[in-house]
Amino acid sequence: MKPLSLLIVVLGMSGAAVAASDEDDAPAQNVRIDVPLQARAVGSEYLLPADPVDDRRRSIRLSRNPVFATAVPRVNGTGLMLRNRLHAPVTVDIELGRVANAKLASTLAPRITLAPLESREVIVVQSVSLLNSGSADFSVQSTVGLADARPDHDHIYAWPLAEARRSRISQRYDGPTHNEDFSRYAIDIAVTEGTPVVAARAGVVIFLEDRYFESGLNRADFRDKANHVRILHDDGSMATYAHLAPDSVNLVPGQRVAVGDEIGRSGNTGFSSGPHLHFAILVNRDMKIVSIPFRMDGVKLPN
Repeated sequence: MKPLSLLIVVLGMSGAAVAASDEDDAPAQNVRIDVPLQARAVGSEYLLPADPVDDRRRSIRLSRNPVFATAVPRVNGTGLMLRNRLHAPVTVDIELGRVANAKLASTLAPRITLAPLESREVIVVQSVSLLNSGSADFSVQSTVGLADARPDHDHIYAWPLAEARRSRISQRYDGPTHNEDFSRYAIDIAVTEGTPVVAARAGVVIFLEDRYFESGLNRADFRDKANHVRILHDDGSMATYAHLAPDSVNLVPGQRVAVGDEIGRSGNTGFSSGPHLHFAILVNRDMKIVSIPFRMDGVKLPN
């Protein structure tokens, strides 16, 4: 996920401006907060809405930019507030850049973990002059998941499809198109479109996407158009179910699912040569989302 650059400008007694800049890459987010005037965010904060329909439509955008950064006025300066907008923990690296005519009120933690939907003030910037404005630059990088998660490698996942006869696994670990860290230990199951996809392990829905209809073999054009669901497990690992049929996911972020619960229907969307289900177990490893080996009932996979 690309770093999010922030600039806090401290004005005289108290004042600030923040300019903020993604699975797991997001477009730049620009935010300016004027203090002590009424705080006003310019740009899209993506507040978690109460309406489940809006919530699920925004969830994929939240996954690509999970942390919203804003400046808040304080009696003794200006605070930098980070807000996790996901129903999952997010690990955040914060790096201090140039500081001019300002100081930090405390030691800045280089890495923090925000709990699901948590907001936290991470630092207060103080002016050192009543006559001159000051500034402090920060670089913020956020990645979904716990950086120190210890997944249960002995857990046996259930078959992720509800079908009388198991479909064929068309691609295993290190397959022809499984050549990136987040897909190396994935499997593809060649399955008829419309087959119910079910949870292979209990967990919480983090985000989902099911609005795309198209597919193709041009990676650049179609890799971001694979409908999918990502589910967080209790051990910190995450399962991704991809290439789902359009308008087939009847879930909302934050919803808990049990093994065997339907999460969507198989399809042929995104970077795909034919109908199949892409399944992988993901973790946050040093601020990078990677796939890991897993065990599945009735399936022979290398450890």
